[in-house]
Amino acid sequence: MKRILLSLLLLTTACNPLVPQKAVPPTAPSNYSVAATAGQEQLPERWWTVFSDEQLNRLENELFAQNLDLRQSLARLEQLDAQLQSAGASLWPTLGLSASAARSRTAAGVYSGATSVSLAAGYEVDLWNRLHDQESAARMRRAAGAAQTRTLLLSLSAQLAEQYFIAIEQRNQLTLLERQIEHYHQLLEIVTERYRGGLAVADELYHARQNLAAARARVPAYRNALAQAQNAIALLLGQAPGTLEIAADRLPEPLPLVAIGLPGDLLTRRPDITAALRTLDAADHSLAAAVAERLPALDLSASLGRSLTHLTAGNVEGTFWTLVLGLSQPLLDGGRREAEIRRQTAIRNEALAAAEQAILTALQDVENALSSERATREQGVLIDDQQQIILQRLELARENYRAGLSDSRDLLDNEISYLNILTQQISNRRQWLSNRISLARALGGSWMEEELKRRTDSKTPQ
Repeated sequence: MKRILLSLLLLTTACNPLVPQKAVPPTAPSNYSVAATAGQEQLPERWWTVFSDEQLNRLENELFAQNLDLRQSLARLEQLDAQLQSAGASLWPTLGLSASAARSRTAAGVYSGATSVSLAAGYEVDLWNRLHDQESAARMRRAAGAAQTRTLLLSLSAQLAEQYFIAIEQRNQLTLLERQIEHYHQLLEIVTERYRGGLAVADELYHARQNLAAARARVPAYRNALAQAQNAIALLLGQAPGTLEIAADRLPEPLPLVAIGLPGDLLTRRPDITAALRTLDAADHSLAAAVAERLPALDLSASLGRSLTHLTAGNVEGTFWTLVLGLSQPLLDGGRREAEIRRQTAIRNEALAAAEQAILTALQDVENALSSERATREQGVLIDDQQQIILQRLELARENYRAGLSDSRDLLDNEISYLNILTQQISNRRQWLSNRISLARALGGSWMEEELKRRTDSKTPQ
């Protein structure tokens, strides 16, 4: 009997030919198509500090401490920690303690009693690495969850900066619009006096009124955009809408293009790619565990105890023990295990496609951000050229007005044109900021790992 059990043990611990081949993770191309347009400047790890805005830096720190989405993500990470601990517990023996006491009386009036105390231990020999694969799958899911939290950190930092600069843009646009309204009002007064004096036709008067009304009609939209941006920031900070005001009124100057590295760098810098790859690893281990479910299982169990039985004829007391070696092989299960293998295979195929998609999306993000920044810069140069032309016309109009060669209406028209081009410049600069934020988000980084460690270390048991 001992030889048979030993032969079975040696046979079952041999190399397992049924373990499925692991999926080959996707790779990134060697170069970007737009690499030549990149610069040499390196973005700092905490990329928003490049704008040298103290209020933005402070808001980013508050974001990481107060954001409710991040708090939920950290809670999900704790759940994954617990699942990992639960999966790892299967690799260890179990030990239980039981005790009982009983007393009985027969119809004949005979009394008896019994007490016992025992320890019971159990252990499953992981012949096919099924338990290890289940633990490894849980470990990979935990790693994927951490990467998803880092992705959230990167996304939240970009959302906050985006809304912050939108708020500043809207405030600047409102300031310029108020100046435009003032100029339109002055122009309307001039045209009205000219009309009363018979020097202007009614159409000119109506046109001046229309321009003033159109400018005033734009005010609610800017105010609404400002309020929505500030409310979005308040929500990101875990605060009630309407409780936060962005008082800053300066948009940062455009900065030089930054170095983007190689596509392969994204595999380590983009946490969403890391999450996709770890999810693929988890799917590999889950599939291997599902295949191992079809194979024999070897269980060891033992118990040791002591009992005392009280009988009329006397007491019976002694120590008892059992040692069991069990080997089980699934035979019929209605196709349940095969169905689980097909399901896990499909999950792995889905995870592989998702990983490939994550890499391609990351490449697209970088190239789109660079292309957008290049286009915005080109547009900014053209707007600056247009501004210089309008500024020269404005200076000429001022000289003519001072010399008595033109009236104030012509001067106001040129001043309004100049304010209009300033409005375009503000929009262009904010668009450049949006593109730079998108590029920083696309390139990823390693600062999220440090921030995540800080947040998890700061959590104390309740």
